[in-house]
Amino acid sequence: MPLPDLEIGLIVQYEYKWHRREHASNAEKDRPACVVMTFKKPLDDARPGQGSDQYVVYLPISHSPPTGDQAGVELSEHARRRAGLDAERQWVLISECNIDLWPHDLRSLPGDPGRFHYGHLPPSEFRRIRDGFVELYRARQVLQVRR
Repeated sequence: MPLPDLEIGLIVQYEYKWHRREHASNAEKDRPACVVMTFKKPLDDARPGQGSDQYVVYLPISHSPPTGDQAGVELSEHARRRAGLDAERQWVLISECNIDLWPHDLRSLPGDPGRFHYGHLPPSEFRRIRDGFVELYRARQVLQVRR
């Protein structure tokens, strides 16, 4: 199966690396992650118009609620269903992110080799997540792992 089109609100299976494990050689486990932002960075050696690298800002999705200084947005039942996630309670953590090249470190869904995405968040749910993330980012309260 081909890679999904890169769009904000897309939920993918990703090798997310928690900030607390930034210097570890690998992630603890693969998990769903939300594409909250994309941007292109020109290649250092490229001439104008010759191309760029596509970067993605991923937010982790967890069955565990935020703890301590973490901040998160709980997904509604409707959002979980529409995004193709399981029915258990889940949170998108907005106080940390991974920044990575697309499609680096995408993983196949459990039990579905070759498929890399679950689905998309409903627009209203995505806006809540994005707005919360942007607010924390502007306040310099987002931990970042650049991959």
